Formats: sequence, C-alpha cells, structure tokens
Amino acid sequence: MKRTIRLTLVLALAAALALAGCSSDEPAEAPSEQPGEPAVTPAKITIGTLATQDSLPLWVAEEKEYFAEAGLPEVEIVTFQSAQESQTAFVSGAVDALMTDLIVSANLHASGTPVIVPTVMLGATTAQGRFAIVAAPGSDVTSMTDLAGVPVGTASATITEYVLDMLMAEAGVAAADVVKEEVQKMPIRFQLLMSGQLAAASLPEPFVTLAELEGATVVPGGDDTKAASNISQSVLCVNKAFADTAEGDAAVAALLEAWNAAVTDINADPDAFRTTLVSKARLPEPLAETYNVSDYPLAAPPAATDVQKVLDWMDEKGYLQAPVTPADILP
Repeated sequence: MKRTIRLTLVLALAAALALAGCSSDEPAEAPSEQPGEPAVTPAKITIGTLATQDSLPLWVAEEKEYFAEAGLPEVEIVTFQSAQESQTAFVSGAVDALMTDLIVSANLHASGTPVIVPTVMLGATTAQGRFAIVAAPGSDVTSMTDLAGVPVGTASATITEYVLDMLMAEAGVAAADVVKEEVQKMPIRFQLLMSGQLAAASLPEPFVTLAELEGATVVPGGDDTKAASNISQSVLCVNKAFADTAEGDAAVAALLEAWNAAVTDINADPDAFRTTLVSKARLPEPLAETYNVSDYPLAAPPAATDVQKVLDWMDEKGYLQAPVTPADILP
C-alpha cells in the first residue's frame, strides 16, 4: 500500500513538472549555438618595388603601422635597383606582388605567370603620374610634330614607349614618322639627353622635373598629364597563385585597406610625407625641398578600357606572347 502511494506521488510530481515546463514562457534549456567559421589569417606578403614616388603609400602604411592595424601579420617591402630585377624576383616567387605597370603585368601573364591587378597605384586620373617627352637643353623643338623623323630616346615594350606613341598619335604624327633611339637604362637616357646626344627622350618623374631644372624643356603637347585621355598608370600586380589562396586573398584585402589609410593621410597633407618620399624614392638633392608630392588614388582596379588600350598597342607591336584580355588580369 505504502509503495503504491509513493509511486503515485512520484508520477503525479513528474506530470506536474512536465506540465509546468510546457506552459513556461522560457525554454527549459537554451539551444547551443553553432560556432562560426574561424577568421582567415592573412598570409605574409612580400612586395617588390622600385625607388619611385608610386610606392609612397606603401612606405607610409609601413611607418604608421597601418598594415598591422589591417590585420597583416607581416609585410616586407623590397626595393629593387631595376625593373628587370623586380620582375625576375616576381616570376621566381621571391615576391608576391609588384609595383609595375600594365605592360609588364600583361607580359607576365602572357608568359606563364598569371597575375591579377587589384589597384592602380598612381595614374587613376590624367593628372597623376607624369611622363613627358623632353627636349635637350638649347633645343628649338616647339611641338611634337617637330619630332617627326627625329630619334627620341625610349625603351621598347615599356611604358615610356607607350607614352611616346600615344602622345605622337594625339599630335597627329604618323606612326611611320615616330623614330626611336633604344636606351634601356633611364639614368643613361637622361644623361644622353642632357648632354645633347639625344634630341629628345621619353621620361618619367622625377627625371622630367630634374631635366627642366637643368635646362631641358618639356615639348608642348608632350606632357601626358595634359593629354586628352589617361595614358600612364602604375599598378599593383599580384601573383594569382598567391591571391587564389584564402590567406593570400585576405592579405591583398588587408593590404588595400592599409593603402587607403595611408592615401587618406598623404592627400590631406602631402608635405608631411616629403621626408619619407625623399628618403625612400632617393630623390636627387636639387629636388628634395621643391618636388611636388603627388596625390594618390584610393584602391580600385584600372578601368577595363584603359587596360584594353594597352593590350591593343602591345598586340599591334607584337609584344604579347599569348592573348590577354582585361578580364584575365582584373579581379
């Protein structure tokens, strides 16, 4: 009898608890949350560059620790003495990214090292990244048409040749009348120009400003910052094999975030970063106090139309080893 009563009480209590649980506004036990996917840690990224103004935002981002703020565990910026050295390092995998131009990027891709170009570094607008056709001191050249049939110093399959061809075409000079003197090394080209051994030369900054300071003149119609359309751009070229990994993709995204932070600082107060530019870009002493610090673009890839113009020119010249389209190299 006692056992029966005890069992009845236990069952009644269990039923009451069950009923209370069903009628409660709060669940008896909250469901456990599923953990999210772990965040991808960006890979270390090594960037090759030349000692030029194009890379100033990278050096500023390094100085101000914007890379670390963006989550990059390690960024190495390697400055090369020549474009050839930097490209060799890129192909070998010694560097993951390269400050270069669209011509080099397309050639790397066509020759078997697939790349992507996630951003313009300088030259998003016509006013950025000056290239010019410079006449020797004492020259009586007053227009681009005066250079028809006259050898102009440049280097084949480079941005300086592209700028020369585009500015000559804009001036109405027939392609057959554009004569080129092959001088691959920029310092030697500059010296030959200033000594009068070249009548004119296609040069980038800071060689243009230095040449003007020492008596040479920019040929009217030969300044690409005053051209009818954008011609020259420096870009960040990234090894596609690196960017296609989750860690590499995260590194590129973080790098561009740090780039934007540095660009914002530079554009707000360009002269505050003159010391960095003079040191890292190794500006000649005569320009140290007077050279204009450029403004820089926020991270964005080049326009497909600008890429296509470069590819069309390369194809016409026979510089591409294999077909390349804008879609091949744009992210």
